[in-house]
Amino acid sequence: MKSSLFSLGLLVGLTGAGCAGLEEGEAMETSVSEDSASQGLNTQVTGTSPVTFLTAAGNVTTPYNQSATSVVAYTRDSTTGAFTAYPGSGAADGSISVPNVPSGRIYLKVGSRYLVSTGRTFNLGSTEWGRDGSFASLSTPVTVSASGLTAWQSGDYMDMYSMNPGAFGYIFGTEPGFPLAGATSFSALSFNYANMLNPVLLDSSLGDVFSLAQMRLQSSPTGVPYRSMHKVLNASLTQTEGQPSSVSGTFTQPAATGTFSVDWRRSAFDALRTQVNPSAVSTYNEIWMSARPAALGQALASISGPPLLVKLNPDALKTDIVTGNMAYNNPLPATWQKVALAAAGFTKTYALGTATPVTMSVDIRVDQEASAFAAAPVEPLIGPVQAPLVNTRGAFQDLTGVGTDASLRWSKPLIGTATNYVVNIYRLSTSNGATVANRVTSLHTDLQSVYLPPGVLLSGHTYFAEIQSWYQPGSDLATSPFKRALPRARASVLTGTFSP
Repeated sequence: MKSSLFSLGLLVGLTGAGCAGLEEGEAMETSVSEDSASQGLNTQVTGTSPVTFLTAAGNVTTPYNQSATSVVAYTRDSTTGAFTAYPGSGAADGSISVPNVPSGRIYLKVGSRYLVSTGRTFNLGSTEWGRDGSFASLSTPVTVSASGLTAWQSGDYMDMYSMNPGAFGYIFGTEPGFPLAGATSFSALSFNYANMLNPVLLDSSLGDVFSLAQMRLQSSPTGVPYRSMHKVLNASLTQTEGQPSSVSGTFTQPAATGTFSVDWRRSAFDALRTQVNPSAVSTYNEIWMSARPAALGQALASISGPPLLVKLNPDALKTDIVTGNMAYNNPLPATWQKVALAAAGFTKTYALGTATPVTMSVDIRVDQEASAFAAAPVEPLIGPVQAPLVNTRGAFQDLTGVGTDASLRWSKPLIGTATNYVVNIYRLSTSNGATVANRVTSLHTDLQSVYLPPGVLLSGHTYFAEIQSWYQPGSDLATSPFKRALPRARASVLTGTFSP
């Protein structure tokens, strides 16, 4: 079965500043008394998990099987700080249930994720592009022979996609048989399909079509280099995991064309670097523009994959850019919604002792309809949180002795209005002389603080946190963690290390 929201572990964006002190974080919790049940304060926590797959043949909704998922609701006593666990269960029909939970704020644990909310009804479903299918995890070679290219040039690359299953990936030039400069055809281009970003195995009997696009390097009217959809090869392909397959055909130019222009304030993204972390390093900045069925504005990965119509990452500089109209050819249905993503990447390294450091990558990103990018300057809609703390100590420094019951708190972003926050906790370890970072949990909240439930932090280990501020009007990630809508934006902060 196609990996879904839980198995992939996804997540997967104001004016003035203010700190959420102890009062704000605790006021919504409950001080649990022994006779709460007799007072009629106990309630039932419930949830559903519908997964909607959007395909060329129509939409299919099926429940995500929660029967093997750990479900527990925790309350926290604001006086003693003690957590109390209320066991629940999940079912094959996608439902979850936790009976007899006292009123007040709860930490609902579903798998390894905590939803911090006063709500009692949760939607754990998602919308995903492509039919339900199986991923290629074993080496699955594909060999392509084709003609009809526009003379290949250095800087061109290939965009592989299949719209019905939602498969996609890139072929940049390290593969055997990749076309040389000036070539208009190639034979025996070979790549491992399992290395694609979403390698759903193709089945032509289900309506899957293998598509390979020539993304051509061009120059905008103002001299900005960009890559755009140019020609496309479509072929029939049915795959068996671990077995080689081959396709052949001719690249043709789509009849539909379009233009896309942006006033890209790269300096506004880069100005937030030290808010991500004082030692953060700026890495990349890019804009992608594509098209999706309108319903995919609510999908988990609606923006971040092929088929791309325009890809803009012209250089490593952080100066502002006005592109003028960038031309592209469009093989996608005219009724599809054009969407765009702008992102700026940042990194920070972490090391245990003398082990080789691990590099953690985060971003500040904006997802909107493409028309919004063309109508106004592209700049951050939400900034990083301010003044992060572990307990009452500044979180950008490395800390010890924080306890296994530590809290994280922060002030509001200086840019935009956060609708939710997501806190990812990573544990550091070593393997073969290298530092390794593994995410141990995520906590979704609408507050400016979270307390770490029992078992998240273990004595003798070292951790760091990523605190994401999200802007997604009309959505509550604490009750619907996988719901998406446009516009949306997020920004991350990386803390220093901390240990109990």
